[in-house]
Amino acid sequence: MTQISKILLATVFSLGMSVSASAQIIVQGNGAARDCYMSAKMGDRGQLGTIRTCRSALLDELSTRDLAATHINLGVLYMRRGDNADAQTHYKKAIDLRPSTSEAYINYGASLIYTGNYQEAINAINKAIELKTVKMPEALFNRAMAYDGLENYKGAYKDLKQALVLKPEWPAALNAIDNYTVTTRSKQN
Repeated sequence: MTQISKILLATVFSLGMSVSASAQIIVQGNGAARDCYMSAKMGDRGQLGTIRTCRSALLDELSTRDLAATHINLGVLYMRRGDNADAQTHYKKAIDLRPSTSEAYINYGASLIYTGNYQEAINAINKAIELKTVKMPEALFNRAMAYDGLENYKGAYKDLKQALVLKPEWPAALNAIDNYTVTTRSKQN
């Protein structure tokens, strides 16, 4: 692994949680599903009591939208705990329930990055981009991290630049892009 890659992966782990956290899904109404959403939104680090609340919400009578959203929010909490296998399970359930929910693909991609499945992460994030996600800067940032993991630094840099066009003062993207040096090659005769 190159030094740039190590630095960027450190950025993913230190700053990526805020990216993942920003992709939680609002749940309508009150109850355990709403409490789960609020915990994910407020940055809960995946405390066991919060996870129990979210898991109990899955047993409630929820709309398909709210059920998918609760799976995403629970996935966010598991990912914050470092439990990417459980996070991926919940993101996949959300995708099965509502395949048009781009946040599920963005978060699934992030969890795949944490487990080193970079190409699969890119595929998931590309689906979110195809769905024209409203979280485009986050999708581009996560895809940049996956490209970096595959040592596709040009792709990573390009995605970070585009993320900064959409969200100019975003610290995570600014810090990550600072790890790149752009050089030009001269043509030789």
